[in-house]
Amino acid sequence: MRAYVFILMAITGTMLMSCHDTTEGYLKTDSARYVPDTMEIRLQLDETLDAYRMHNMAPWVSPKLQGGIGTSPIEFEVVEVEATEGGNAELFRHLVNVRGGGRMEFPLISDITPGRYRVSLRVFNEGYSHIVKDVFTFIVK
Repeated sequence: MRAYVFILMAITGTMLMSCHDTTEGYLKTDSARYVPDTMEIRLQLDETLDAYRMHNMAPWVSPKLQGGIGTSPIEFEVVEVEATEGGNAELFRHLVNVRGGGRMEFPLISDITPGRYRVSLRVFNEGYSHIVKDVFTFIVK
């Protein structure tokens, strides 16, 4: 009987010692990137090139972020916008939106000034968060 009590105590002690706060899942963004990593936005829409976009008032949409893996659901947030060549980073950050898969969308019609805008994203899930710096460039002409 003592042997059973001893075994039960040993098992219980082992179970209690093995219980600790570890975050479940994972998130890896070392290889995260967009292909292509640049998009040109035309402020003056072309009736031929942008006919479908104008008809549907469709926003400009980037490709999906590739190479990031982790436990679902994975979410995305714009954390920084760097503007060069006369751009307005604050306004651009206010207008850009991130959808599922890391697709970024920018409205068809806006008051944005021409320039180059480099976007950094925070990729996160429950328990993990990584910043992917300067991952995509919008060129507004």
